[in-house]
Amino acid sequence: MNSLYKKVALLGAACVLVSCSDSAEGVWKGECRNETIGSSSGLQMTIKQDGDKLKGILVLEAADLYGSGIMEGFIMDKDVTLRSEGDGQTFVNITWVGRIKGDTIKGTYRVEPTPSAALMGRNVQKGSFIVNRK
Repeated sequence: MNSLYKKVALLGAACVLVSCSDSAEGVWKGECRNETIGSSSGLQMTIKQDGDKLKGILVLEAADLYGSGIMEGFIMDKDVTLRSEGDGQTFVNITWVGRIKGDTIKGTYRVEPTPSAALMGRNVQKGSFIVNRK
């Protein structure tokens, strides 16, 4: 019984030192706003964390915004960087950069056009997002 108490106390101390709430793992729901085209969407990120590596699924509700699918990235302290794909024809390399504060991640994202779309006049798009842990 005494050794079990010590293990629980040590785990509790680890959460204080590292802060369990700083983990990116979990289901996050919120919204994003593409400032370039003036469109918003509901957003859900399901993230698995292995050390500083992140993997997961991103789902956008709006049909006019790209980025739903597999995402990968990393976490450093409370800073999260994730990358998801666009539609592959017009936009690719969507980079999401945010900071965890409690049960919220707030940040910005950048959408890169494909080389052929850039030749046709498509520009980089920028936006913001906020999600809360569910």
